[in-house]
Amino acid sequence: MYKFLLIAALLPAIVFGQTPFRPCSGGRPTPASLNIEGCTALPCTITSGAPLVARGIGIVSPVATPTLTAHLTARLLGLDVGFDIPEELRDACAVGISGASCPIAAGQSFDYELNYAMELPLVGITVQVEVGLTAADGSAVTCVEIDAAIVG
Repeated sequence: MYKFLLIAALLPAIVFGQTPFRPCSGGRPTPASLNIEGCTALPCTITSGAPLVARGIGIVSPVATPTLTAHLTARLLGLDVGFDIPEELRDACAVGISGASCPIAAGQSFDYELNYAMELPLVGITVQVEVGLTAADGSAVTCVEIDAAIVG
């Protein structure tokens, strides 16, 4: 019985290339699905310096906003390891969203893609990664957490 439930839970991720994720704390909204290329189970393996392509699909904005700001935080044992998303990728309206354009209306659906070769300061560790989009008023539009094994 349990084997059947495990297979039923994992099958959509394997078939559709979806990446499992956790919602961020505080009940922040999540996309309908997440696809990190090459990752269908956690922890995802992320190679420092290699391109990382992640797509949040079916994001529905809970608020109207003229801008969207992307953020990425990596934590080890709950402590921020000091990695920030590069300035050129922070404006999600300019780089990343598809299926819509800014300003975004409340209830509007769109997708977001992060495509970046990250040089990470630490390798050989597993970190918790939080990625999200924030509206101009500071409210969360979407946010996901994953575990990532960082390799060199």
